Amino acid sequence: MKEMNALKTYDIKFTGLKNGKHLYRYQLNRDFFNLFDYDEFKAANIDILIELTKRDNLLEFSIQSQGVVNVPCDLSGEYFDQEMQGKLDFIINFGESFNDDREDLIILPYHAHTYNVAQQIYENVVLHVPTKRIHPDVASGKMQNDGWQYIINRDTDIQEEEQKEIDPRWAALKKILTDKNQ
Repeated sequence: MKEMNALKTYDIKFTGLKNGKHLYRYQLNRDFFNLFDYDEFKAANIDILIELTKRDNLLEFSIQSQGVVNVPCDLSGEYFDQEMQGKLDFIINFGESFNDDREDLIILPYHAHTYNVAQQIYENVVLHVPTKRIHPDVASGKMQNDGWQYIINRDTDIQEEEQKEIDPRWAALKKILTDKNQ
């Protein structure tokens, strides 16, 4: 019940609005994503700007998101702040019954007075966070945690073992194969 009340914050009442542009702003944190049972973000600080253009027979929505989410690095496992930004546009038209089969066109019943944009906000953010997440210190070579040092040392050890002198019998066999392939 608490979740339903929290999502009501994202209801946009369009009846009574004059034709033209209307702006709505939201500030998201991790609590918003908890409403969707989405736990990939340790923290979030995202600004949402919604521009609603009301016309006589339809509503045009443009949702822009920009901010930072705290996510784990795919390589080191260390959490870091990942910047994100995205845009999602869709149209609401009116008809006999609700239909959201298309992501860019939603049909609302003629008697509808509000629309809840929480799902579109959620999708906008989640789909615009990069799928490959690399900590900036890993990319720059400055990562100094124990796990990362283990990976670097392991790779170095493997390279050193490969460089050790090979048994002369195996070297002779390898030379035969190399000569045969040429």
